[in-house]
Amino acid sequence: MRHSIKSTIVYINLDRVPQRRKFMEKEFVKVGLNNVLRFSAIDAKDEEALKYSGFCPGAGDRWELPKSAIACFESHRAVWQFAVDQKLDAIIVFEDDVLLSPDIAEIILSLTSSSNQFDVVKLDIGGSRAKSGAITKIAGISVRRLLAKLSSAGGYILSASGAKKLLKKSKSYGDTLDDFLFNPSADWNMYQLFPAAVAQVVNLDNSKGKFDHLLEHKVLEGEREESQDINKKNLSHGPMPFRFYKEYKRFKNSLIWKLYGRKKLLQKGGYFGYVPINKNFEIRLSINK
Repeated sequence: MRHSIKSTIVYINLDRVPQRRKFMEKEFVKVGLNNVLRFSAIDAKDEEALKYSGFCPGAGDRWELPKSAIACFESHRAVWQFAVDQKLDAIIVFEDDVLLSPDIAEIILSLTSSSNQFDVVKLDIGGSRAKSGAITKIAGISVRRLLAKLSSAGGYILSASGAKKLLKKSKSYGDTLDDFLFNPSADWNMYQLFPAAVAQVVNLDNSKGKFDHLLEHKVLEGEREESQDINKKNLSHGPMPFRFYKEYKRFKNSLIWKLYGRKKLLQKGGYFGYVPINKNFEIRLSINK
């Protein structure tokens, strides 16, 4: 008898930003996603909510983070805890400023049916160039294994094993959510949907002007940019030994990449560049429906 997959779709939204809630509710209706659960985000303005966060200077690549970035991390962490508590096979997580491909429901259904094959699948385009492996298939859906950190966590599917691993590793963290969630390691089985079916509006500026008509959308208004009352302007980069080690790692990785890393990746069918969006999604964005 085939195992019935238990999964839930959620989106994370601050209580004090109802315009984003309305935006996402309309977006889900447009693409046929039903029974999406709104998850109340942890508010960086609530000092008590951040008092017991797991952020630890130097535990990763950051010595200090804006309060809104810590609150964002803790909001996602609460979703991971929810997935474990509910014994879900998979949880699909969206932030509240994303646009979705018309075929997103079918993609989610296929990938969640095979959630035992991954820890996380990144659904969105990201805000930087991706280093990824050759095309492979999960339940008939094209994906590439992510080989380096990739910014943006606008949409992703997390398996039961992935949620448990993240909770364990994030008891103490020193990175932004994006860098932590999409950080390659031997025990972290992560993929990029390729082409992507989700995009945070702010990341569409990587599309060579095709979607400039969307870039002024009010969902661009982010808390990190607007809430100067809760976010410090000048964050500490840490003591000199910490900064020196970071710079050493960056230089080493950059040198390896330039000398032979990129060539080797491409020879094996890998990919380096901005993640494209699928054709159905591009048509939808082009006509702005």
